[in-house]
Amino acid sequence: MRTRSLLTALILMMCTVASVCAEETNPVLGKVGDFVLREADLDRILASQPAAVQKRFQEDPQQRSNLVREILIKKAIVIRARKEGFDRKPEIKEQLSYVFDNFISQEYLVKVVTAGVTVAEEDLKKYYQEHEKEFQLPEQVKVRHILIAVQKEAKPEEKDKARARAEAVLQRLSKGEDFAKLAAEVSEDQISSSKGGELAPITPGKTNSEEFEKAAFALKTGETSALVLTSYGFHIIKMDERQEKRTAPFQEAREYIYNKLKTETEQRKVQEFIEQAVKEAGMDVSGEKNAEDKGLSTGTAGETKK
Repeated sequence: MRTRSLLTALILMMCTVASVCAEETNPVLGKVGDFVLREADLDRILASQPAAVQKRFQEDPQQRSNLVREILIKKAIVIRARKEGFDRKPEIKEQLSYVFDNFISQEYLVKVVTAGVTVAEEDLKKYYQEHEKEFQLPEQVKVRHILIAVQKEAKPEEKDKARARAEAVLQRLSKGEDFAKLAAEVSEDQISSSKGGELAPITPGKTNSEEFEKAAFALKTGETSALVLTSYGFHIIKMDERQEKRTAPFQEAREYIYNKLKTETEQRKVQEFIEQAVKEAGMDVSGEKNAEDKGLSTGTAGETKK
């Protein structure tokens, strides 16, 4: 009897430990009614999303928490709707069938028809060799700037004040102050100032200021410009990096080529599958043939009239 009691206690303890382990490895994220949302459930939901979306939710706990809340709110609404029999209304069931068909068809195309599509390495290299001109990269510079803003139609005295402020910044730079720190302190370009004045890479003819572009490309690496006046105000530009015109090597272009050829292959497979599925199912769209016949008749009549 004592042995049986000990065995029972041991089994209960093992069950408790297993339950605790399950909670630790697959924690509950939220509940509503009888519905329980666990970590694994949320991961499965996110798995159907693009990689960039998945990464965003993985890196931002607040967004992840907001998604959990949104799922539970929707589940609460559905619980209420089902209690009232709303999901059994004929028009709702009809709409649900469309949603279901759309979901199944999309998932089937992705997970069955195009599953496992890959591109051979020799095909990637062949594409690169045959389309090498596509991978010619123009000259490019990376610069920082400090902007002292002044409107184009500003009065002369306002422009003079802005110029004086900009010249004071130049003086501070000439005394050795760090450009990035100074940009964060005084630049009136709110977007770039938070990044130490850093701008996106510039290629010829791609900016909306000819004066700025000309001054930027005239600089040597590490060099700082004099004041440059544009329609935005006075700029001080520093050259961080220059990249001469070049052809991207295969390894640099490989990912782009792979994604391009993979997408093209998937689209081709989908089109072939759709044509086959439609033929097997015997699809017929009422009115299509009549429309084609009318078009032919119109064309024939037009030619006769000529």
